[in-house]
Amino acid sequence: MASDNIAGTTTKGLLGIFLFRGKVWQWFMYMGVGSVKGYGNVRAQTRMARSPIMTWVYSIIVWLVAFFLWDWLAS
Repeated sequence: MASDNIAGTTTKGLLGIFLFRGKVWQWFMYMGVGSVKGYGNVRAQTRMARSPIMTWVYSIIVWLVAFFLWDWLAS
């Protein structure tokens, strides 16, 4: 059966909430591969979209941007 968990990360609780934004980013990368030109670029984007390590990287980036945006708007 098909799975929407592209990267294959299995987490629950607070860690799952933390990684959710990275999974969404990877899902958009995986689904948006049709607009990428060239076989090598398609493979590279698909590889990044399926990497559990990149789930952590994307999640950290999104949360840092959200934190700094919140801090900037609050001041």
